[in-house]
Amino acid sequence: MNHLKLPGPVDGLRIGLFGGSFNPAHSGHLHVAETAMRRLGLDWVWWIVARGNPLKTSHGDFDARLTSARTLATNPRMIVTDIEAQLGLTYTSDTLAAIVNRAPQAHFVWLMGADNMVGFHLWQDWQGIASTLPIAVIARPGVGTGARNSPFARRFASSRIPASAARALPMATPPAWTYLTAPLDPASSTALRAAKS
Repeated sequence: MNHLKLPGPVDGLRIGLFGGSFNPAHSGHLHVAETAMRRLGLDWVWWIVARGNPLKTSHGDFDARLTSARTLATNPRMIVTDIEAQLGLTYTSDTLAAIVNRAPQAHFVWLMGADNMVGFHLWQDWQGIASTLPIAVIARPGVGTGARNSPFARRFASSRIPASAARALPMATPPAWTYLTAPLDPASSTALRAAKS
């Protein structure tokens, strides 16, 4: 673990970890990151470009996905990182455990769009992820009740923090999560790929 170079300062800081395939990154991703940064009072957001997605058959070229995220995340407090590729890991649960163990003084929050929340129970060790760090779910178009009625939402209903208290989430002991609504951005990677083909 000592060889791992974290992408930025960590001690005592509130850091959102925003993972995804980003195939390609789009304004909807930026909307999630910016909403979380503002509402949770984050110091940094790290965009973690997935090495691969076990739930998808096609991931796209890693370098192209990394470049698309870097092109989009121009906020000086957002860092796009290939940390998962550095670690040689594929599962989010393993990646997050490695990062949290490497930086015990940081206050990490896992960020995800509500579209991911719907299928979160299909992720490897999803309950372990929820017990590793707090989670902020940001509303996405067309998801709504599907996310709020998801297995994750039901399983961790008693751990939900109201959106009005979202700034407390980075300091909360997991499991803890919140659901944030904001003006929605309709962009999606699937639609962008379809438009190119």
